[in-house]
Amino acid sequence: MIWDRLKKSPGFKNISVLGSSTIVGNGITSIFWIYLADLLGAEKYGELGYLMAIATIVSNVCLVGGTWSMTVYTAKGMKIQPPLYVISLISSCTSLVIIFVIFNTISIGIYVIGFVIFQLFLAELLGFKLFKRYGKFYIFQKITFVCLAFSFNHFMGFEGIIIAYGLSYLIFSFPVFKMLTTVKPDFGIFKTKFGFLTNNYLYDLSSVANGQIDKLIIAPMFGFILLGNYYLGLQIIGFLGILPGIVFNYILPQDATGHSTTQVKKITLLFSVGFTLIGIFLIPPLMPIVFPEFTEAVTLLPILSLSVIPIAIQSIFTSKLLGQEKTKYILMGYLISISILFPGIIILGNEFGAEGIAISFVLSQTASAIFLVLAAQLSAKKNE
Repeated sequence: MIWDRLKKSPGFKNISVLGSSTIVGNGITSIFWIYLADLLGAEKYGELGYLMAIATIVSNVCLVGGTWSMTVYTAKGMKIQPPLYVISLISSCTSLVIIFVIFNTISIGIYVIGFVIFQLFLAELLGFKLFKRYGKFYIFQKITFVCLAFSFNHFMGFEGIIIAYGLSYLIFSFPVFKMLTTVKPDFGIFKTKFGFLTNNYLYDLSSVANGQIDKLIIAPMFGFILLGNYYLGLQIIGFLGILPGIVFNYILPQDATGHSTTQVKKITLLFSVGFTLIGIFLIPPLMPIVFPEFTEAVTLLPILSLSVIPIAIQSIFTSKLLGQEKTKYILMGYLISISILFPGIIILGNEFGAEGIAISFVLSQTASAIFLVLAAQLSAKKNE
């Protein structure tokens, strides 16, 4: 019955394209990250997670205006692509020099430039609703990354994995640079849409801070071994929460243009409940067999799995608010999450160890989800 309702849902074909490409692409990288966890061990895996957190934060700082500005305004037919590419490329190239001076490495800088180009490129495709092309490029990038990472890790260590990421992204720079040579950027759009662009940029920064600050706190306070266990747990949660991400990529351009996706959203929440139960009851017994060194991940995973449902709720209402250009609410939601996560890790982590850190993560995601639901209701009442 559920399957019949799903097939009849508007946009089922496009969601299937996005879903299959995301599952295949993330499946490829998930297997690789599982291989890495077993190869590197908890401590080295934690160190890699720490470096990836730094690279991700810097990358999003350089994404001026945010990827969802690209998707929303492309869907609305506005020529925002050239100026967003130019500004973001200038900031990412500048960051390469700064990172090299501070960390004496080019790996993070290469990652940043590649990440910026690729994320904007994918966001543009979503805005044009070119879901098949999005899926093909998404899978190709994942395959390229894994192939490069295997060899780079062998010769350069885990820092080579970060370089492999960057190079797999940079492949997609050619159509971007070709477009920039033929189209003159109109920076005037930044003036007319300054409020939305600024709020969306701050939203992206708060989002990445919410997703990465935990790793930057855990490493110096609790060590790389605990971070490695936590990082593995988050990798598994990311896979269990793959559906909301797929649906978000589909419903954002729909919400931006006023198309209803209520049925899709209801089904997404239903499936999220199922994935939560899998994370609580089915996966933990397998952890000691597959990852004998990651002992703390066994107790972390059932708690972290409780975040799958609030993360799904966040995706649904973030899309709704972004489509209405109500980014201030989304920004506030992430700030609420950070305000709970940061002290929670310090207080509950010191009191209860790994379990306390996992509880802090779940509480922060739940609080953000509740706020976004209330904010969407408030916004709807104002528009009546």
